[in-house]
Amino acid sequence: MGYYYCDFDAAAAAIDSMLSELVKEQLGEVPRGELEALREFVFRDFMHYLATRAGIYNWGRFSEQKARLRLCMYVERMWGRLWEIAAEWFNLWKLKWNQRVRLVFSEEEFKRATQSVKWSADLDTALKKINLTELRLFVIANLVRNGEVAGVEQIADYIIRDELNAIVERYGAEKAVDMYKSGKLAARILERISALRKMTDPVLLLKFDFSRVQHPP
Repeated sequence: MGYYYCDFDAAAAAIDSMLSELVKEQLGEVPRGELEALREFVFRDFMHYLATRAGIYNWGRFSEQKARLRLCMYVERMWGRLWEIAAEWFNLWKLKWNQRVRLVFSEEEFKRATQSVKWSADLDTALKKINLTELRLFVIANLVRNGEVAGVEQIADYIIRDELNAIVERYGAEKAVDMYKSGKLAARILERISALRKMTDPVLLLKFDFSRVQHPP
């Protein structure tokens, strides 16, 4: 069987250009600096959405190289419908972004909003003993399947840390790792994701950095 080459970087650039048009068309009233920050989320969220649709995150022993090739091939195959898919997805993304994400614009406001968040000192010990990459992709895929398509990387990271932290605080780091290996952590996370359907409150807090704003000359 011959070797198939697909230029992932070119495919990603084409998708980024497509999404930029959608963002400008539908969010043109948003200040330029904030718009650029949103574009990064839109691109990464849509790539995760496509990877989930393509079944790429269902693998064990995840390989980034193989995933890039499979996603590139999927984009090539679906290119004729991709604008339609992106436009439909973006409508849901806007809804979920407004629902799930709260933006703050100062360090003081961010500190006030997060002062109640405390992590166990042993959380990092547990995190180092699990396959965090595969767990993140598992959570991202299930968020997408549950209709959560905005800020998926950040929401996945928070859910993983929060659920693992709760186990660490109650049972200790080693027990938390055992629960990860047995699938009990994954089951807790799936319940958490399913419960999001009943929530209307923000899940993700983001601090917007004005230093990133690019002022026109």
